[in-house]
Amino acid sequence: MKILVLSDIHSSFSNLKNILDAASYDTVFIAGDITQFKREDVFQADAIISKFTDECYAVHGNCDYEDILEYDLDAIRFIHGKSVKVDNFTLHGLGGSGITPFGTPSEYTEEEMRSFIQSFQFGDRNILLSHCPPKGILDTTRSGINAGCRVIRENIGLFDVAFCGHIHECHGIINSVITAVNPGPVMWGRFAIFNAESMEAELNRI
Repeated sequence: MKILVLSDIHSSFSNLKNILDAASYDTVFIAGDITQFKREDVFQADAIISKFTDECYAVHGNCDYEDILEYDLDAIRFIHGKSVKVDNFTLHGLGGSGITPFGTPSEYTEEEMRSFIQSFQFGDRNILLSHCPPKGILDTTRSGINAGCRVIRENIGLFDVAFCGHIHECHGIINSVITAVNPGPVMWGRFAIFNAESMEAELNRI
């Protein structure tokens, strides 16, 4: 199975359409920030995605309002705080971010993040789809701050793979404690392809 991994669309719908059209994939994962503070933009994203696939798993980002999780959409399936079986692995969704200085719509305390993770039902192979990266993994900002989530890092051993976003400039692939992928923001034309059989990821840009 080939997974198209996207993050940080921020309502850049032209880039979203071009990526969906150019890439080869079986399913789509979105690691949050689908919109740029506009709830209604999720309908436009869903309309574009549904032209290419009916299988898209997503979490919301800190720039998305949490109530979009309840919207009736065609292709996008939000899995924040949930575990779902996809092919031969279990996918776990963790949306929003930790507390930021900016007061964005979907920010959670460490206690809330911990409770989301505690609700997961684990299988033999486990993938985390999270907007926020683990502390110290693909989380370095331009100013050199590690802005990831400490609670995710504490629990990272529960997962075989983690897909994340949030820190636009820290796109990349790390194979250490686990395989971690930040595809980079769709708003910059970036995406990743993950091969679930070989467990290998490739970064791309349109």
